[in-house]
Amino acid sequence: MEKVSVIVPVYNRVNLLGRCLDSIAAQTYRPIELIIVDNGSADGSLKFASEWGRRRKSPDFSITVTKEIQTGVSYARNKGLSEATGDFTLFFDSDDKMRQDLIEKGIAEFRRNPGISIVCWKCEIHMTGGEVRIPPFYPERAMECHMIHTLLRTHGYMAPTELFRSAGGWDASLPCWNDLEMGVRLLLEIGNKSGYKSISGHISGLPEVLVDIYQQEESITGRDFSSKTGLWEKSLTKMKEDILLSNCVEKDYLLKMIAFREMILAAHYQKENRPDLASGLWNKVLKDSELTALQKALFKMLFEYTARGGRGAWKIAKLLI
Repeated sequence: MEKVSVIVPVYNRVNLLGRCLDSIAAQTYRPIELIIVDNGSADGSLKFASEWGRRRKSPDFSITVTKEIQTGVSYARNKGLSEATGDFTLFFDSDDKMRQDLIEKGIAEFRRNPGISIVCWKCEIHMTGGEVRIPPFYPERAMECHMIHTLLRTHGYMAPTELFRSAGGWDASLPCWNDLEMGVRLLLEIGNKSGYKSISGHISGLPEVLVDIYQQEESITGRDFSSKTGLWEKSLTKMKEDILLSNCVEKDYLLKMIAFREMILAAHYQKENRPDLASGLWNKVLKDSELTALQKALFKMLFEYTARGGRGAWKIAKLLI
């Protein structure tokens, strides 16, 4: 039986951690290796995790509780990755919940399709206001769906442990959108190995919700964009570098998708009453991207549309890029 490593970074989540860990213990699949990495919690999370682990561990459910002193979720994830011994790994956040058959269905999909590199699934996001939404899910267009909708969100996929390592692990210099950048790098790594004949051919999607994500009032990335200006842009710049260093034959298309995300970010700044931030980023998009005059005009229209609260701009943009 394939061993699955589940890596859970923790920072001050003592009141929510039990729900997450109980959902992992309730998985119908075994063997599981659970690695909990405390990242400097000051609220008793480390003690809770240690006591929980002593009660729950078994021969087919090993539990390691460790610490990472360097601050940042990516450092914690990389610490867990360095200790993982499973054939497959999935990362999970300490305030969310797995549905009971997530790992069983993920492994079953790998067994049905031995040539695939990633299995992903739908996630249900529970907003603080009570709304529930399921992000767009198009694994058959994996790179496009990831770059625009973050298909490979942290909780949303499982991959061979060696793939995470060969891709370089998590970039600890990126405090925001690190899962977006990591997913791009994983897909480019798959493309490098497969000759870019079909990245999506190496991705399999399970068309059902297998994870519940709970939005928190206090989160690492915050609830707006303006308060972390520069950090979002840093991740987008790193993605550009990843693409340019790859052997991908669709670099121009991927770079235009990043220009689209920069435009959408500028529109969010505008919506948050920060026209100074919006104009600066928008001007950078116009100057640095290889957009045609028609594409620039379309982006300008979609910028205004998104800044006024419109959604679904990509459905229009992809017709011209």
